[in-house]
Amino acid sequence: EDTRGKPLKDFDYSRTISAANEAAVLTSVIAAVKRQLSKYPNTEEEDAAMIKDKPMFRMLSYNQRMAIRHRRNEKRLLKRTIAALENQIIKQGLDNEEGLARAQGSTLGQLLPGDERKYGMKQKTALED
Repeated sequence: EDTRGKPLKDFDYSRTISAANEAAVLTSVIAAVKRQLSKYPNTEEEDAAMIKDKPMFRMLSYNQRMAIRHRRNEKRLLKRTIAALENQIIKQGLDNEEGLARAQGSTLGQLLPGDERKYGMKQKTALED
């Protein structure tokens, strides 16, 4: 990649490449989190049902009980992560595919809705500095 002689540590990674890139990244992270969630042998609801069944749950060792609680909490966090990322997509207006112009090799950033206040009318990318 052409960095125009600038070291990578000098780039401002908080800037966007394009709205389409932002949408692609958020969508990819959501897919990865959903994939991780699907790897669990049972659902959060099944874990909750196990915990609720007090006589059966007490028969398990302390470590087994803690493992089930931990697994359920991991699933909760993954679900909350998915919800937060989906909200971010909606909040930034990235759920409208026709409004997402691809960068197509260009490093010119496009402003996301609401970013006009921070960056002015045209957002500069790290390569433009």
